[in-house]
Amino acid sequence: MITRGALACLLLVGLGSCDGKPTAGGFVDDETQPSPNASILPAPIASVEPSPRFQDGGRGGIPADSAGRLLLPEAAPPAPTPLVSDAALPGDPLTSRDGPAVTLEARFRWFELPTHPKTAGAEVSSEGLARARQLTELSLTVDLSPLGRMRVVFASPSFPVPQNAELRASLQHYGHVLVWPDGHAYRVLVPGTIRALLAERRADALTLTSGSLSKAGGGFVLGLPTQKAVVKSEAGRLTLEQADVTGLSGSGALLCRLLLELIAVEPTSVACSAGTPLRADLQSERGGRLAFEVTSITRRQDLPHGLLLVPPAGTIVKLGELPPQAAGVLLSRAEAAALRSKASPGEVRPDAPGEGLLAVNQTDKLRYILLDGVPVAWVRPHAEQYVLGPLPGRYTVSWRDFFGAEVGAPVTAQLPLRSVVGAPRDAGP
Repeated sequence: MITRGALACLLLVGLGSCDGKPTAGGFVDDETQPSPNASILPAPIASVEPSPRFQDGGRGGIPADSAGRLLLPEAAPPAPTPLVSDAALPGDPLTSRDGPAVTLEARFRWFELPTHPKTAGAEVSSEGLARARQLTELSLTVDLSPLGRMRVVFASPSFPVPQNAELRASLQHYGHVLVWPDGHAYRVLVPGTIRALLAERRADALTLTSGSLSKAGGGFVLGLPTQKAVVKSEAGRLTLEQADVTGLSGSGALLCRLLLELIAVEPTSVACSAGTPLRADLQSERGGRLAFEVTSITRRQDLPHGLLLVPPAGTIVKLGELPPQAAGVLLSRAEAAALRSKASPGEVRPDAPGEGLLAVNQTDKLRYILLDGVPVAWVRPHAEQYVLGPLPGRYTVSWRDFFGAEVGAPVTAQLPLRSVVGAPRDAGP
């Protein structure tokens, strides 16, 4: 029998006004159930703790700005890798086209060079000596691109590599590529090779060290403010003067790396973060001295990027070789003869050649021979070099190495002459 209350409830269900609903055990309160209108109202924001198994130690995801845009960090360039000498290099991905660059005319400079003897008299040709000094200057042309490339051209015959040979380098690698003068071949020079190349015409790599770095004030070179720094190692002391040359985007570090190799310091040194070297003074561990200086800066808009590729396009690799160089004579016969306005015959030594100069190097290192302070030839270790052209007369004759660590005392001698440096090898008993 249906009670009066139950009947009233049934009537109210049809009208949607019942305060509860039936369950297996009777009635429950509807305040704990979701509203039938919840699907059209915004859901409340809940604070949910992330599950521990998804926490990665604190990485908070990608940050965003006030407008909700993701702030993606710029991709850092990969760290440079050292070149290796036992394999060909892959092609340079740099697009071959014209573009902006900076060209530096530079030179290495020797100190305390002797002059002609006072006893030489009026036959000394000042014009001929000046011309010979210009021809044998240790000059370089350095092209630097904001794309992270460098090309160094040996613009003088006085280096122990052929004139117009090139060094190329990239910010992507440590080390250099030596390109043959005709551009058809190259050889990889691993980090630490440049000192031996210039001093001995060898591709031996020195062990590089971190060295020590200290600041040394500032100055001006070619109208640009510079920062000075001193880098020291067991091989010597290098005083760098660097400037911020507009438009290079850090490529000046490539020239700095090259100079650091002269004292066997690693290319990773923070010394190369201060700009482009415009001047450097090298003092070797034996007291020798060599200067590097930039004499002009030219900004260009049309440098072919094909001249900067590392390695050059279409070239072959020469494993273990250097560009061929038949002789180390630095002046032509006419240029050597122009050191004097006329011949001045005199008494010569019994071992003198019939004419000119016979240079004999009995040391273990490459040596230069100079007449009146002008380098006329470099001579390989335990070898001879015949120089034709100098007229008979009195000259100041001297020997030296590239870095100035071994500089012989100048002597006044009559040409023709056989000049010897060092002592002969001991053949043993």
